[in-house]
Amino acid sequence: MKFKVASSILALFTLIGLGVTIYSDFESYLSAVVSILLYVLVPAYGTYGTWVKSRIAILITLVFFISQSVRSVGTDSLIPHIAPITISFPVGDFSSGQGYLIDFFCYFYGNISSLAT
Repeated sequence: MKFKVASSILALFTLIGLGVTIYSDFESYLSAVVSILLYVLVPAYGTYGTWVKSRIAILITLVFFISQSVRSVGTDSLIPHIAPITISFPVGDFSSGQGYLIDFFCYFYGNISSLAT
């Protein structure tokens, strides 16, 4: 049951990420490629791996979501958009373009992924 729930959440994350990357207007080609890699391909691989209970895919998904749990926000960031599904809280001074987003969805999903292993 826990594998089906985890893979369903990842599939939803992948589909929303695909929609965000398709309809976004990226300033550079590199930003589009990185966004597709982070928000479509890695979660899609995690969805497949969670469905077939592959420990390597679950570990890659776990590392991805833990790495996305705290993000720097500024004008010089490579990816201009935040994650497709997010429950973020700002920390720092955003008026000068400096600050961090602490994403509790990524943190909690990382914990769910670790329980699925």
